[in-house]
Amino acid sequence: MLPRIMLAFAAGLCSLCLANAQTTPPHHVNLTVHVRDYCDPTTFNAGLGEGTCVRDTSLGLITLNGFFGEVAADKSVGAWRYAPATAQVDDQTHIMLQNFGGETHTFTRVKKFGGGFVAALNAASGNPTPAPECAQMVNGQLSPQPPSAQNIFIAAGTTATTNLSSKPQTVHYQCCIHPWMRLTVNVRAMDLNQEKP
Repeated sequence: MLPRIMLAFAAGLCSLCLANAQTTPPHHVNLTVHVRDYCDPTTFNAGLGEGTCVRDTSLGLITLNGFFGEVAADKSVGAWRYAPATAQVDDQTHIMLQNFGGETHTFTRVKKFGGGFVAALNAASGNPTPAPECAQMVNGQLSPQPPSAQNIFIAAGTTATTNLSSKPQTVHYQCCIHPWMRLTVNVRAMDLNQEKP
């Protein structure tokens, strides 16, 4: 007798869970961020070291000289970017990172945008002071902060994930190598009564 009662109770509980799951909108959603660059493997590897750039150039390329020329002229290189550069999301969003470029980049949460850990790129891009989440000065030299959950290093062709916190706020991310690569995310509280598309 008791096992039948337990089975009936379990079946009723499962039905309740299924009904609730169908009416409650999902609380975790995703924001996909594409990390991009168009480095030319031949010139980047010759000038900066073998393995600096590993990508297929069939979709276009920018030589190392072209890269430095654009940084000098514009304080950034448009092909080196996060896409999107701004987003508005609900709290507890999962951020999915996909590096479609040929170089390693970082996706670093910073309190305020600043420079990274490459002094020459900081100066050229007009960001002489590094964001402390990216680097600190040690004996007069920039020292990179180690990788962490808030300072993600993403190699070419790889993916990574991170999560936003559960409180409404504005969050900033930047690349600590190429400090003009930036993303601003406005986090809003999710309305659990509103249907998700």
